[in-house]
Amino acid sequence: MKKILVIANILPFPPKDGGKARLYHLYSRLSKKYQITWASPIWDGEEDYLQGVSGFCHQVIPLPKEENFSFPTQGGMGLLKRVLAHLRIPRLFEFAFGYVKAPGVYWLPKTPERLEAIEGILRQNHFDLIISEFEGNAELIPEHVEIPRLLSTHNVQSNLFWRARKTFPGSWVDRLFFFPEWLKIIHYEKKNYRRYNGILAVSEKDKQILQKRCRSIPVRLIPNGVDTDFFTPSSSTPIPHTMVYLGNYAYPPNADAVRYFYTQIFPKIRGRFPDARLILIGASPPEELIGQEGVEPLGFVEDVRPIVQQAEVMVVPLRTGGGTRLKILDGMAMGKAIVSTSLGAEGLEVTHGKNILLADTPEAFAERVIEVMENADLRRTLEQNGRALVERLYDWNAIAREAEEWLETIFQQPAPLLLRKEGINAQG
Repeated sequence: MKKILVIANILPFPPKDGGKARLYHLYSRLSKKYQITWASPIWDGEEDYLQGVSGFCHQVIPLPKEENFSFPTQGGMGLLKRVLAHLRIPRLFEFAFGYVKAPGVYWLPKTPERLEAIEGILRQNHFDLIISEFEGNAELIPEHVEIPRLLSTHNVQSNLFWRARKTFPGSWVDRLFFFPEWLKIIHYEKKNYRRYNGILAVSEKDKQILQKRCRSIPVRLIPNGVDTDFFTPSSSTPIPHTMVYLGNYAYPPNADAVRYFYTQIFPKIRGRFPDARLILIGASPPEELIGQEGVEPLGFVEDVRPIVQQAEVMVVPLRTGGGTRLKILDGMAMGKAIVSTSLGAEGLEVTHGKNILLADTPEAFAERVIEVMENADLRRTLEQNGRALVERLYDWNAIAREAEEWLETIFQQPAPLLLRKEGINAQG
């Protein structure tokens, strides 16, 4: 049995939100053929999840949670560090010596402690493949190790940053640093992604961007999927004029989506249906929406299915973000009619009017929701066609088989030529 080391920033359990759901469903299936070792920080409160991970991973190896950065003390960079520290301009210092901070951009930075821990794992174990899950971990794989490696992206960070800043311009400081910070993320991608034999993308859009950015590295589309056995349509009748949104609102695009919906779309729907209500499922709902008439923030829910089934419409009014939305696939699998922005449905092979309704202005979005509520035949058509779509294209079993096919080709490859030439010197 071939052995795979996965380096990630989260555990692949429980499968309750986008990133963890993808990890769980892929690796629980891949583990039937490969031995999976999972290396990631175990964040506070995640200790109870280890038993669930052990159901399909051979072992879990903790990575350091602390982020202790080492700064240059000598030479030109050491002098620059002292000058910037003296000027006391935090954003400039962070730009020169840290990581870009912005909505939707997350990193698991390389620190001496993390690099040492990963070196130790590789010294003590034999692996046939290393996978970096999430693009922000790309720099954690040592360059001198002659083991094939694969980067599994969930977004294109530079594209995510561009969209986030266009939607959330921020302060004048944010606007001042926008372009150089964007270029810094692109530099991060070009520099670190070349360490890999191949890249996985979750959407065709992401694949196209990565192919342009990393021309010498093959990029394979392995889309998000859905457990069509777990998420199934219900025979119960939905509650009239009820809508649902599903997401973790600590993720800025989700928080922006529900704020946008509540302030610009919801009043138009309630103008037609005064009893209309919006159910928010997921952790950390925006505080300003708690207690508002017609809004029911439920927080984290262990099993979303009974609540989603109450709704006539699932709404996905996203204005920023990247990748593909698991919430749409889950909703379709449950036989829900969905109204989304074009960006919200990006990366999915959906057809407006057949299996989803798309709208990119508040007026059009409200009209589409009202249309579904008033037209039972339309709602049933969207429900049936959406379910048929996910059964045909997005079942996790089929997607895992696609991933397995590509892994088999990566196993046969040596580490990228650039890294084998650099050897141990790559570590400095």
